[in-house]
Amino acid sequence: MKRFAALIALAGLLAGAPLRAGERVGDFALIDHAGLFHHMAWYDDQQAIVLMPQSIKASDAEALAALRELRTRYEMQGVTFLLINPGLDSSREAVQAAADQEGIDLPILMDDTQLVTALLGLTHLDQAVVYDPASFEVLYRGEADASLVQVLDGVLAGDSVELVTTATDGAAISFASLQSHGELSYEHDIAPIITENCAECHRQGGIAPFAMDSKLAVRRWSPMIREAVLTRRMPPGQIDNKVGHRMRNEMNLADAEMQKLVRWIDSGADSESAGDPLARIEWPDSRWSLAKLLGEPDLIVKIPPQTVPATGVIDYRNISIDLDLSEDHWVRASEVSPGDPGVLHHIITTVIPPGGRRHGRDLFVEAINSLPEERAVAIRSEIFAAMVAGERPDIDRVFAENPDIDLGALLGGGDYDQGSVASYAPGNRVALNPEGTGGLLKAGSSLHLQMHYTTSGRETVDATEIAIYFHDDGEIPRERMSGGVGNAFTINIPAQARDHEMQIVTHVPAEAEIHSLMPHMHFRGKRMAFVAHYPDGSEELILSVPAYSFDWQLSHELETPLRVPAGTQIIATGAFDNSAQNRFNPNPNIEVHWGEQSWNEMFMAFYRWKTITQPGSE
Repeated sequence: MKRFAALIALAGLLAGAPLRAGERVGDFALIDHAGLFHHMAWYDDQQAIVLMPQSIKASDAEALAALRELRTRYEMQGVTFLLINPGLDSSREAVQAAADQEGIDLPILMDDTQLVTALLGLTHLDQAVVYDPASFEVLYRGEADASLVQVLDGVLAGDSVELVTTATDGAAISFASLQSHGELSYEHDIAPIITENCAECHRQGGIAPFAMDSKLAVRRWSPMIREAVLTRRMPPGQIDNKVGHRMRNEMNLADAEMQKLVRWIDSGADSESAGDPLARIEWPDSRWSLAKLLGEPDLIVKIPPQTVPATGVIDYRNISIDLDLSEDHWVRASEVSPGDPGVLHHIITTVIPPGGRRHGRDLFVEAINSLPEERAVAIRSEIFAAMVAGERPDIDRVFAENPDIDLGALLGGGDYDQGSVASYAPGNRVALNPEGTGGLLKAGSSLHLQMHYTTSGRETVDATEIAIYFHDDGEIPRERMSGGVGNAFTINIPAQARDHEMQIVTHVPAEAEIHSLMPHMHFRGKRMAFVAHYPDGSEELILSVPAYSFDWQLSHELETPLRVPAGTQIIATGAFDNSAQNRFNPNPNIEVHWGEQSWNEMFMAFYRWKTITQPGSE
C-alpha cells in the first residue's frame, strides 16, 4: 500500500504532563452489532482506543489482520480495540454473520448516521485511528503499521504525542447517506426537529434545565445539543430502535434528524430565517397533558405539601390519602404532575380497597397452594426447614424456579377488577387505558404513595397532584388490563464489576397482548433486554435497552401490542456497572445488594398485558 507521513505539530507544553496535541473531535457513543452501548467517556481509564472500519464483503483483510496483531500486543496495556461499520450496512444479523465468517470477535460499532465516521476523519476502509478517550482527540489516522505502533508506544510511555496522519489506498467509504442533506434551513429543517423531540421539556416551566424556545436559544445551546446528540444522551429514549418491536413512545431521534442537527451545527448553526416556529408554539394552560385528549380530570388528588431539605439523605415517605369516593368509578386514565421535578425522584402508587389491602403473607400462601401439589409440598417443606434452622428462606429461588407464580398479583393484591393509578418517574407520568378497558375504584378506596425525594442544594416544598379520569357514568369497560412483574430478591454485585449480568423470568399464564415493558434498576443499572421465549422453543427479541438511565424510569409502549400464547416466558437479561467508570456509582469498592435506597440495587421488570380471554367472558 502506498503511504506517506505528514507530521502536524500543535504547539504547547504542559509542565510535568504529557502533551496530547491531537485533533479534538469530541465525545460520542454508538451501539454495537450485538446491542451493547459504547460511550467513549466511559473508556477514559484506557490509554487509547483504536478504531477501524468494517463492512460486509468490503472490509480490508490485510488491515484487519494487522489490527489483530496490534490487539494481541497492546490489549493488556490499556488499549481498547473496536471496529466501526460506517453506515454501509444496517442489518445487525448480517454484520454478525460476516464477523463470524471473518473470525472477528471485536465489537462493531454501528454508525448508521455516518456522523462518527466523518467526525473521526475516516475516509477509507483500510484506515485506523488512535483516539484518546480522556481528551476526545484523534492522535493518529492512517494504516495499521509501524507509524501507528510508534504513536501507541509514545502514548503508553507518557511522551508528548502529536497528530500523525498517513495516506492509505484502500476502498473509499461512500457518505451518500450523510451527504443526502444539502443546504439546511433553521425554519424548515431544524425547528421542526426541536419542536417534535425537545420543546415540550425545554421550555419555560418544563422539566429541562434550559429552554429552547427561539432560534437564538437554539443557536446559543447548539454546542451542547451537538454533544447530547452524538453521545445519545438526549432525547433520553434509552432503547435500540434498530432491533425488536417498534415502541410508540421511543423518544429517539431518527438517523436523518441526527444528521441534520449535527451538520447544521457544524456549519455554523445559521438561524437566519423569516419566521421562528419555536417562538410561535402555544402550550396548553392545563398542567395535564391528557387534557387535550380527555379534557379536565374528574378527580384531582392533592398530596400534602412535602418540605424537602437542601442536603442530606431522605428516607422514603409513605403517605395515605382517602379519595373520598362515595360511589364506584371505572378508571380510564390518570396522570401525575410533580410540584418540584427537581427533587421528586419517583412515586409508587398503590390503590387500597375499602376493606384494606390483604397481607402479602396470605397472598403468598395462596400462590403456593395454587401450584401443583407436588411442587407446593416441596416449597412448604423447604420454607419450614429454613425457619426451623433460624435461616431466611430462599424466596428468590422459589420465584425463579416457579415462574408461574403471579408476582404481579402478589404486589397488587390479586383483585382482577381493581383499578390502578399512575405512578411517577421522570419521563413516566401518564397511565392511559386502551378504549373499552379500565379498572374499578371502589367507594371508600384510598391511595398509598411511596415517595422518594432527592436533595438539590436548596430547601423546597413539593406540592404534587394526581389527576384521575373516569369512564362515563353507567359505562362499564368490557376489558381489564393486567400484567406481571419480574423481581430478583437476591442481588450480589461484586465491587468494581463493570458488567455484572443477571436474568429474571416472568411467566405469561394465559394468551395475552403485551402492551408495555419497563426495566427498573438503580444507579448501577446499565442495560436490559427482553426476549419472549415461546412454548414451541422459539425466541423473539421484544425490546433492547442498552443505555439504561436511573434518571429516566421509562415504560416502553409497543406501537402494536404483541400477542403471545399461554406459557410464554419473558426473559429479561440485564447488567450492572459497579465500577469507578460509572459516574453515578456512589461507591465502586463495595459489594452491592438488594435495597430500597438508590445506593442499593433492584433488578425488576414490569409488564402490562391484556389477556385475550377476559375473566367472566364465555
